[in-house]
Amino acid sequence: MKFKQAYLFAVLLLLAVTVSACDSNDDDPMPPGLSGDMLQVEGPRGTTVSIPLALDAEAGVKSLTLAVDGGGPTSLSVTTGTMQANYTHSFDIPGATTLGTVFNLVFTLTDEEDAITRVTAMVTTTKSIDTPSTYEFSRNGETSVSYSGQIERLDQLEAIKAYIKTADGGAVVSEQVFLDMFANTGGDGAGNFTFTSTKQLKDKTFVPDLDAQLFEDMFARAAAASVDGNAGVEATNGTAGLIVRENSGNTVLVDENGREFTQFIEKGLMGAVLYNQIYNTYLTDVRIGNDVENFELSEGKNYTAMEHHWDEAFGYWDPPLDFTSPWPSERGSEDRFWSHYSNTVDNVNNGLLGTNSLIMTALKEGRTAIVNNDLAAKDTQRDVLYGAFELVAAGTAVHYINDTIGFLGEGKTGEAFHVLSEAWAFTNALRYSPQRTMDLGELETIMETDFGSDGNFWNATVLGLNTAKSKIVAAFPDLAPVQDDL
Repeated sequence: MKFKQAYLFAVLLLLAVTVSACDSNDDDPMPPGLSGDMLQVEGPRGTTVSIPLALDAEAGVKSLTLAVDGGGPTSLSVTTGTMQANYTHSFDIPGATTLGTVFNLVFTLTDEEDAITRVTAMVTTTKSIDTPSTYEFSRNGETSVSYSGQIERLDQLEAIKAYIKTADGGAVVSEQVFLDMFANTGGDGAGNFTFTSTKQLKDKTFVPDLDAQLFEDMFARAAAASVDGNAGVEATNGTAGLIVRENSGNTVLVDENGREFTQFIEKGLMGAVLYNQIYNTYLTDVRIGNDVENFELSEGKNYTAMEHHWDEAFGYWDPPLDFTSPWPSERGSEDRFWSHYSNTVDNVNNGLLGTNSLIMTALKEGRTAIVNNDLAAKDTQRDVLYGAFELVAAGTAVHYINDTIGFLGEGKTGEAFHVLSEAWAFTNALRYSPQRTMDLGELETIMETDFGSDGNFWNATVLGLNTAKSKIVAAFPDLAPVQDDL
């Protein structure tokens, strides 16, 4: 009897263990798994990046969704019911994305029993390009740089300069010819250009100067003075005519105050057109502000609007594409107008100013920042340019003030008036920056008093010139170490 009871107890115990084991096999499936080997992805704006994921759902996949930066979830295409699968999501980084923008992509996997798991991938916007060694930018194997309109206007200024210089040699020049070239009458300066162009200088001239007819008046006075010069009239205090430059023996045409027409017209337009357009048009928010189109290409072109506007500012400075500090003397003919005068002050005192590289680096880095949509860097380089362009004008003004002081000391009036005319014009250029360092009243005093009382170069003194020099150097402290070397 005892044996039967023991046997029955053993059988019941075995059944209990078996039932317990079966219960353990009916546990709920493990929560779904969602993982990836590359959940921190980088790519330039306007490109597509891949995010590989591993899906694992013992109860079968029900759905996979994606929410970007806290937005509502969107369904992704997956095979329902599968227990394991590899999935690659392609994410398009929007073209308007600024450099360094991070997108947070939250993937949510739900299984057939409504258990969920989430994983976050981060997509960081990186650079499209690095800063090139020269000012050369391309897209799809073709250049994306264009500033032909600027080159045409510089060519027009070259032609005007060549024409007024004939008066320095005693030729009679025409007011109407100046006006026709200034407005590019007929697309070829009324036949006075050796080329055709749809551009002109007049409509790009600083509006207050244009309204005041500054250049039209100068053209008229130059034409009238050239008649006297042609007749052999020698310039004296109060009389326009020709004055001899003592070092070369050549003559230049000056007005009744000793101001050389060639320098006032050429350098004056360098400021009123070229500088003005850089400062007050192409570096403004209207042309390169953060809201200007910088992804879609302009119709029929290989550049965005912002890229093109930056290039047009570059075109008004017009340096060689590989311009640097110091610039080799054997390539001196490759720069002109503002890049030429940057080179004039660039290597003084063993390159202490280094204006060529300063400006060129800012132009290249700013253009690179635009391609990368790095708007903060673009604005930083714009600020560098505002200051650096002014530094060139101020340094060149001091350079010619120094020359004037030297020539006055040698009693060379013709040479002194020639370089003082350049000093006046470069000082005048400092008026055009909207971020100008010196106020208009101070600049007016330098040009109309310190360079000779009553705006008359015949009244110029070494004391007045040194006063002007001190004011400019005080405003531009970078010039202090080189002020006597310029």
